[in-house]
Amino acid sequence: MSTASRFPNRSHGLNGEEIARLLRGGADYLYERRELVDAMNVFPVPDGDTGTNMALTLQACTKALPEQAEPAGKMAALAAKGALLGARGNSGVIFSQLFWGWAKALEGRPVVSARDWAQAMEKGVELAYQAVIKPVEGTILTVARAAAKAATKTATRANNLEEVLAAAIDQGQRALAMTPDLLPALKDAGVVDAGGQGYLFFLEGCFQVLKGGEAILSTQPGELTARPAGVVFEHCEPVYYPYCTEFVLRGRHVPVEVFRYSLQAFGDCLLVVGDEEVVKVHIHTDHPGKILEKALPYGSLHEIHISNMQEQTIRQGEKNNRSQVPVAFVTAAPSAGWGRLFTEQGAVQTVMGGAAHNPSAQEWVKAIEATATDFTILLPNHPNLILAARQAAQICGTEKVGVVPSRHLPGGLAAALAFDPQKTAAENKAAMETAAGRVHAVEITRAVRDAVVNGHQVKCGEILGLVDDTVAAHGVELESVVLEAVGGPGREWELITVFTGEDLTAAVAEQLSEVLAAAYPQAEVEILPAGQPLYPLIIGLE
Repeated sequence: MSTASRFPNRSHGLNGEEIARLLRGGADYLYERRELVDAMNVFPVPDGDTGTNMALTLQACTKALPEQAEPAGKMAALAAKGALLGARGNSGVIFSQLFWGWAKALEGRPVVSARDWAQAMEKGVELAYQAVIKPVEGTILTVARAAAKAATKTATRANNLEEVLAAAIDQGQRALAMTPDLLPALKDAGVVDAGGQGYLFFLEGCFQVLKGGEAILSTQPGELTARPAGVVFEHCEPVYYPYCTEFVLRGRHVPVEVFRYSLQAFGDCLLVVGDEEVVKVHIHTDHPGKILEKALPYGSLHEIHISNMQEQTIRQGEKNNRSQVPVAFVTAAPSAGWGRLFTEQGAVQTVMGGAAHNPSAQEWVKAIEATATDFTILLPNHPNLILAARQAAQICGTEKVGVVPSRHLPGGLAAALAFDPQKTAAENKAAMETAAGRVHAVEITRAVRDAVVNGHQVKCGEILGLVDDTVAAHGVELESVVLEAVGGPGREWELITVFTGEDLTAAVAEQLSEVLAAAYPQAEVEILPAGQPLYPLIIGLE
């Protein structure tokens, strides 16, 4: 089919159906190349998953697109909401923020011109930088900013989306090639930034569909699975506020923050985004009518959707049988063994997540909704899970949800041990953060490729010892690698806890504990079977 027949009016702007086609094309293009992006992981460890996380985020985005025709702005908003809730991993969360800003700039538009698209890319970059507490150059942020600037510059002279996307991709590729010069870790590993490459694959997919007018895949991609086989965690669905209420408020001089504050007492998972003229609202509530009444003084209501979640999950009658507690915590765990360890320390919900699987913001939201607490503390326990947890906290309201940014499992378990249900949320959060910061973590795995990392010449198949996410030891003998890694950040350990993975035998674990006890006679050495994948050993040092 010709380009003209697929995009007959693109010189005047793309409608909602055409926007959806481009987004699906970009998602499919990245899906086919996700393993290439996964392989760009800086560390030569077997859990490189940036491409998979971004593909999952885009899959959630395209699933949110309706089959029926909608205005371009609404289609963009639906895509952004899907990406926001489905975001996985740091790159996925940043990607979702790029979408959110893009959609915010396009809101209310029946069609999208090339200039609209370019300006929306700039807005996406603005929100993505705001979403990261300490933005780092040499990442997807750098690539997206270069692409957006090129798009805007081109759009000022040619209102042609094909030219705009081509310029964005070209400058994005130049910025991507420079990422190793901005991040020494990339240069040492001999790779460019994986998140930036994934973002460019998405743009290239959009460009291919726009240029050729045809789907770029010979077969449609299957469903991605983000849950390793054999590991299952059950989640209760939202039960406390049965009515999912969504609408758009259009007015003039709407006080967004005041309006948001006025809704906080009426439900959970509150999301109020927009500006003085257009505000989008999402809330789970007992009384949809009260929410709508609160909005009416500020303007007119549009696109009202109210769904009864009881019919999809469990009966509201169970709500009254659950006892409310002031504060509780929800944790991520990569295996049933780790889930059990956290549950023993008081975790009320466990999200399946870790090195092998990065849960989406929506998975965190579901776990938050299933807790009977006034305030929920989230323990991510992995650096790539922190942003999604924070995004979930923003969706549900930071006045009700907080994140203790635990970067590894031993630190998360130490935080869980510091939890006291009799203390306030602020007291618990402070104590848990302090406890997590006192613990170092050694992770033992095997290198999946040759690499130079932190000055270490690592060979494929070698045993790797990472200390707090940094390669500290490598070799062919397990005991020597463990001893070198454990001796890294300090030697006067009082407690050494060995968490065994799914592939480590009890005999090897016992032998290692004896070696560690001999090397550190002043320390208590404990072995706990945890069953984590990919890492036969995780060692907590205090």
